[in-house]
Amino acid sequence: MVRSFGGAGRGPDRLVAWAPTLCLGLVVVLVLAYTAAGAIVRPNMYSDSGWGFVGWYTQARASAFNYSLGPDLSDISREVEAFMSTWTPGQHVLPGLVERLGMSLGLAIIVVVAAFSVLGLFGWYALYQAFGFPAPTIWVTLLIIVCNRFFNLSFTNYSGGESLLFGVAPWFILMVWRLRDFRWFSVIPFVAGTAVLVFAKLSGIIIGAAVVGGAAVCGERAWATWDTLRKLVVAGIAIALMGVIFYFSWYTRGVTAASIPTTLHPDGLVFYVSLGVACLWSASLSLLDLGNYLFLNPGRQVLKSIDAVVYAFFPLAVATFAVSCVRLRHGYGEYLRFAFATCGAILVVFLGTWMAAKSVSFDERHFRIPALLLFIGVVHAFISSRSWSLRVSFAAVAGLACLYGVTSFVTRTIANSHYPMGDRGFRQMNATAEAIAFIRTIDLAGPDARKTLIFLPSPEIALEVRNARNWSNLADFDSLEDLKAQAYRGRIDRLYVFVQRKLLGNGKADAILRSFVDYPIDGWTMVPLGDMVCFYQVRS
Repeated sequence: MVRSFGGAGRGPDRLVAWAPTLCLGLVVVLVLAYTAAGAIVRPNMYSDSGWGFVGWYTQARASAFNYSLGPDLSDISREVEAFMSTWTPGQHVLPGLVERLGMSLGLAIIVVVAAFSVLGLFGWYALYQAFGFPAPTIWVTLLIIVCNRFFNLSFTNYSGGESLLFGVAPWFILMVWRLRDFRWFSVIPFVAGTAVLVFAKLSGIIIGAAVVGGAAVCGERAWATWDTLRKLVVAGIAIALMGVIFYFSWYTRGVTAASIPTTLHPDGLVFYVSLGVACLWSASLSLLDLGNYLFLNPGRQVLKSIDAVVYAFFPLAVATFAVSCVRLRHGYGEYLRFAFATCGAILVVFLGTWMAAKSVSFDERHFRIPALLLFIGVVHAFISSRSWSLRVSFAAVAGLACLYGVTSFVTRTIANSHYPMGDRGFRQMNATAEAIAFIRTIDLAGPDARKTLIFLPSPEIALEVRNARNWSNLADFDSLEDLKAQAYRGRIDRLYVFVQRKLLGNGKADAILRSFVDYPIDGWTMVPLGDMVCFYQVRS
């Protein structure tokens, strides 16, 4: 059984004995440092989270929970409501509720991120311990996780459901692992637990079903025992209930990434398999993120796409998993079968989605939870090896990932300190201080607030608007053709349209202004606001 570190002598033994305490101390210090820096400097926000908060702040006027209000495209003087199906509510509901306790949204985000980060660390510790891994391995693994970019990202750039899923997923997996004898009563906690995962992030439905399925077939010689059939029946009922509930309560009620069509990658299945396997290896160390930073940075772009990095990672992933299987197969067979069955199921779902030409992005974050499930085995297989080359190779890769993670946190924190602070206490990465100040002068409370529409080029900027109606697009990322295809009819007493100054020269600003088809194109007044401008028309 592979349950102890290699090496002998007083030096290595003393190091192993002190490893848990040393790693625990570093984990605590880093988490406190991330939290303190986030609370002092405050985070910015990605547009995905911005959309959720825009809906959250309109729910008081909507007819039901998770409905948001926006302008009626046929008459912008009116509002229409829609079910927010693209993202699940956890990412904005939890910080929103904390904000109602009296703190700013920026600080509320840090509170939620810190809470779920700590909850997740306890959860992964408990899960890794349940798999039977020794304390030194677990604490080394957790220290590497805490040093990683994905772990500290939301302390500076709020990424919504990623932090929440990190916090709740290990507890769900642990519950399924404890209930892997699959008695009939386990259907209820499986379904309820999956609902919690989905509340945290939409991909939780995939994780829930895959984990339950993986646990059903992870027993010794599962293929040769009749009890496996019983387990599969129980698992099938649970997964069917998950699917039916999710389909009718969510999927059919609006647009999700899995329902938006896109184009297939030129290499088709070859690329998708390489990407999925590579991400199962890289996501626990943010290595694909590192590849994007090194080779696709807009300021010094080396490659045209991430494809070459994906193909380079694929053999490294296969070799890593092969070594782990060989090293752990005798002492951790059930864990290996469970982990690889779960990861395989998730991979199959994503392959099917990509091959169906749905717009699920090529991000390793989609595979982070299954990657962390595999990661403890990888860590133990390499650091407990007597092979000097295996230990050094692992230390080099993990060390590079940790260095990138910590330094990128420092870099993002410094960058945030230079962004303007918004009215809700978070940093505005895409708005100028002049634009924020101007919004405050036109966003007046009172009866005229409903007669004012402020249109902004990114949803998180719209959170600066507290009284007037607001809406946004993604002007910097939407294509010129898409912007030209948009049309807003009707008129309102006060219409303000903000755009980035750089869009004046590429036709996008003109396309946005012309999308308000009932406003004369020569009737706009322009106000310069640093790197942004505001166009407005006011009806007397």
